[in-house]
Amino acid sequence: MKAVEAKGLERWKRLGPGELEQTLQLHERFVERKPGGRRALLSLHDLSDADLICRELSDIDLTGSRLSRALMMSAVLRGATLFGADLRMANLDGADLAGADLRGACCRGARLNKAILAKADLREAALGRFDEQHAVILGALHEARTDLTSVEARGADFSEAKLSGAVEVRADFTDAVLRGADLRGGDLRNANFTGAMLEGANLAQAKLYGATFRSAVLTGVDLGGADLSGADLRDAILDPSAEAMEEMKGAIRTEYLGKSDDEMTALLRQHARWLDTQGREGERAVLPRVDLSGRRLEGARLVLAIVKGARLRRVSLVRAQLAMGDFSGADLRGADLREADLRGAVFQRAHFNEANLAGAQLGPLRDVGESRRELPSNFERAKFAGANLANADLRGANLAGADFSHANLANAGLDDAKLDDATFYGAHLHGARLDGASRERAAGLP
Repeated sequence: MKAVEAKGLERWKRLGPGELEQTLQLHERFVERKPGGRRALLSLHDLSDADLICRELSDIDLTGSRLSRALMMSAVLRGATLFGADLRMANLDGADLAGADLRGACCRGARLNKAILAKADLREAALGRFDEQHAVILGALHEARTDLTSVEARGADFSEAKLSGAVEVRADFTDAVLRGADLRGGDLRNANFTGAMLEGANLAQAKLYGATFRSAVLTGVDLGGADLSGADLRDAILDPSAEAMEEMKGAIRTEYLGKSDDEMTALLRQHARWLDTQGREGERAVLPRVDLSGRRLEGARLVLAIVKGARLRRVSLVRAQLAMGDFSGADLRGADLREADLRGAVFQRAHFNEANLAGAQLGPLRDVGESRRELPSNFERAKFAGANLANADLRGANLAGADFSHANLANAGLDDAKLDDATFYGAHLHGARLDGASRERAAGLP
């Protein structure tokens, strides 16, 4: 790829509406391999404010072009060349940029919500200046970092994307997928990674001052030499080796509360009394950020308990009663929840990776109170990667944005469930029932 000028030519070429439409139609024919098709070569063109919504733009050449404020929602730009392009304030919500070349692009303030940038290249680029004949002016080359400052990329897919050295100050990656992404040396100060999936990502030498990683998954992440001063990692999922790193000293971490077996026995007894007397006696179980990892709590009665952000790794909750409880952000990796009752409970952004929920009830709680109302369950953005949900009842559950990668959902009931934006790559779905389930933008379903 030749260098693109850093400060621009005096003029970018601007096509008239009719000429641009004809160029795009010919490009669509090129992508579809139809006769008469021609690849769109629009390098150094001015497409500012252009309406490119839902257009097929795969493999288009937009090197160094102006696309500021362009409307590109749901556009397909797979393998597109956007080297050194100006995408400031562009709207790319839901766009497919898988494998695109965005090296040196300026995306300040752009919208990339739910966009796909898997294996996209967003590394720094060599930019230069040109003379009037478009010849590179010797000695004018310099490295330009891809600029994602203040980008809004909620729920976007950056799996295995190359982002090393990019500037992502104040970028919003809430619930984004960055599995295996290369973010080495990036400037991520005050970026928001709440609920993001960063499994296997490389954050070595990255500037992470003030960044938020609440409820994010950081297993297998390289944090060597990263600046985590003031970074918020509360409720984040980390490997034990990462938790012990020197780099973690300046980060804001979760402080878990321990409970002895005797304390738990007394607490459960008081909670049962509180339930039986409808709150007149006893005391409700309120256990935010408690660490009960490895405990045996088979059949525990934790209806309406508050257990937000708790560490419950490998805990045994076989046939436990967790209905209407609040377990949002809880770490239940490897937990045994076979035949447990989770109806009407809140498990928003909870982590069930490798957990056993065979035969468990995760749907709404019906006929509650004298009005016989329905209390929905909330598993929005929960992580079920590798979990066993065989024969589980998830009918009517809110599972929007949940991750079921490689989970076992054999014979599970998902009728009328909310599966919008959920991920099912590699999931075992033999015998699973999906009648009436909403599945907008769900990935990996047959």
